[in-house]
Amino acid sequence: MKKTSLNDIAQQLGVSKTLVSLVLNGKGKEHRISEDIQKKVKKLAKELNYRPNQIAKGLRTGKTNTIGLIIADMANPFFGKLGREIEKEASLHGYRVMFCSSDEKAENSQKQIEMLQQGQVDGIIISPPEGSEEQILSLEASKTPYVLVDRYFADIDSNYVVVDNFQAAYEGTMHLINNEIRKIACVTTSARLVNMIQRLEGYKKALTDSNIPVLEERIKVMPFSHEKNDVFYAIKELLSAKDRVEAILFTTSKIGVMGLESIHSLGMQVPSDVRVVSFDDPDAYKISFPPISAIAQPLKEIGRESVKILLENIKNKEHKKQKVMLNTRFIARKSSSK
Repeated sequence: MKKTSLNDIAQQLGVSKTLVSLVLNGKGKEHRISEDIQKKVKKLAKELNYRPNQIAKGLRTGKTNTIGLIIADMANPFFGKLGREIEKEASLHGYRVMFCSSDEKAENSQKQIEMLQQGQVDGIIISPPEGSEEQILSLEASKTPYVLVDRYFADIDSNYVVVDNFQAAYEGTMHLINNEIRKIACVTTSARLVNMIQRLEGYKKALTDSNIPVLEERIKVMPFSHEKNDVFYAIKELLSAKDRVEAILFTTSKIGVMGLESIHSLGMQVPSDVRVVSFDDPDAYKISFPPISAIAQPLKEIGRESVKILLENIKNKEHKKQKVMLNTRFIARKSSSK
């Protein structure tokens, strides 16, 4: 079936293609096109199911009203929820979102950035994987509007929206310590990502401030592309040791979900055998038995701030860099207390 064009509408109404374009782009009134003609154009466009060619429109105007979003890991519930919040916020401003997932691999994000730039997106929101510093510098050099979310690179002056990861991990660990627990493990990943570094440091600082020794055997750093077996063996080591741990801090919800499965697979129960606190607050934590104590990130605010900053940079590419750090919220549930 032939797609309806501006020319088709113009011919049927006996008007110019330019007039039809002005009306459908909301510029009829400023060009003094009569209300009657505007109504006829819009009515026929609807009847013929007219859909604008966004690529052609983008080439004409230099703007596509589309932003690219590269999240780090689609399998992580946190990024799925964050993606939805960014999409909802962008929609409020008349923008569509093109989704990509780098799977925490720099080579993937490189290809995705190139694809998005070729697709004429107006800007990009990125959760950059480890080793993608050159990609961000390249965006800077090309003056492509972008915002980093969840993590950033300390040596690159960039726009970013993150949470206070150090303080969040500190508070989560202190919650366990305040419940008279001293043998606390931390299961984390990718020690080179700034957010993971800060979470691990927050955990360690809470221990040292409480005169609890930081033992390396109680810190398990999962491989970059960790699977369920990696987490299972880490949990097994922690819970089968002679001086086994009393509680575990998981630094991502993906690791947390795998960790909880591993605890149950080992025939142990939360919180009677081991207490648990995890970053992020996926729906599974709320309905789990017992419900899981969580460090909830302000997803709506992250989405709102990242879109706001990106749109400001699309409008003015020389806009001053904005660095936003938000607070998390600790939610105490039954998994961390007996």
